[in-house]
Amino acid sequence: MWNRMIENTLNTQAGHIQIHARGFWDDKVVDNFMFMDSATIAKLDKIDNITNVSPRLETFAMASFENASKGIAVIGVSPEREKQKSNLPNRLVRGEYLSETDDGILIGEGLSRFLRADVGDTLALIGQGFHGASAAQLFVVRGIVSLMTIEMDNSIAYITLPAAQQFIDMPDGYSGILISIQNNNRLDQTIADVRAVVGAEYDVLSWHFTMQRLLQTSESNRAFLILIMGILYLIVGFGILGTVIMMTNERTREFAVMISLGMSRTRLAVSVAFELFLKSLMGTAIAIIVTVPMTYYFNVNPIPLSGELAATMIQFGIEPLMPMAFEAQIFINQVITILVISMIAVMYPVRKILKLNLSQNK
Repeated sequence: MWNRMIENTLNTQAGHIQIHARGFWDDKVVDNFMFMDSATIAKLDKIDNITNVSPRLETFAMASFENASKGIAVIGVSPEREKQKSNLPNRLVRGEYLSETDDGILIGEGLSRFLRADVGDTLALIGQGFHGASAAQLFVVRGIVSLMTIEMDNSIAYITLPAAQQFIDMPDGYSGILISIQNNNRLDQTIADVRAVVGAEYDVLSWHFTMQRLLQTSESNRAFLILIMGILYLIVGFGILGTVIMMTNERTREFAVMISLGMSRTRLAVSVAFELFLKSLMGTAIAIIVTVPMTYYFNVNPIPLSGELAATMIQFGIEPLMPMAFEAQIFINQVITILVISMIAVMYPVRKILKLNLSQNK
């Protein structure tokens, strides 16, 4: 679930890579916004492994309609690029989506209720422009959107990039550029390619830096899951050990007879160890044969969720489905772990055979 949440956030909101002017991340004010020409952005689009380049201009303003007003985040986007990145048009509740040259505004449902503003109404936005200039402009509400979380729904509005640049009086200005990539394993190489295009005057940041809190939460959750897995493996290990001890004690007389007939203890111990290893291998093979088709089925056909859990996932922009992970590494890790546990359990019969007292097992 955490992997899906992170991937969803990267693809729809944050981006795997972000480009900002130097110093912006430490002091996110309008005067630290960046300039970038369209030719450079076009070069970023052509970099291998990049699936979406989304220039943004994010600022704050006081939104006012009749007697109601509220501080909101205003996000200037390219409607076409945003359609590919966050699927914003599908969140439209009523009204229409923005065009590239539109001078209208999209507001969240919660913000619409607070301001008592609907499609066709005109909002007044007042904020700070570039280099201390005042920013004030009227925007007609083109549509109402239902955003991912309650906080976003109550405090975010979208306008086009040209309208945002005009609002703060900063042509070709951006707060940052968000980049989504196809293969996260090639993140470092893609960052190097981006730096080669934009040069040293910009900060090129990976999502590991920009999303540290979410990543730390994910790592904490992963550590907890590892603890739970450790407890489960401990239970499985004692189950295997109990079976091996019972089998060994039942065959003690058999071992004594074989040693009495001339079979060396070492050879007998190796034979028993190999026998138990084969049984463990057969057990894991049967488990894989049974679980692989089942896991694949639920990976292709995820389990639908309902109730409060589904509502929470929808708020975070995640489809309320629970697919099973279908990765070869998962099965390989389980097989290796079970075989290691089995080999540790085999030490008991080996030691028993090597120390067996023949006079007590006649």
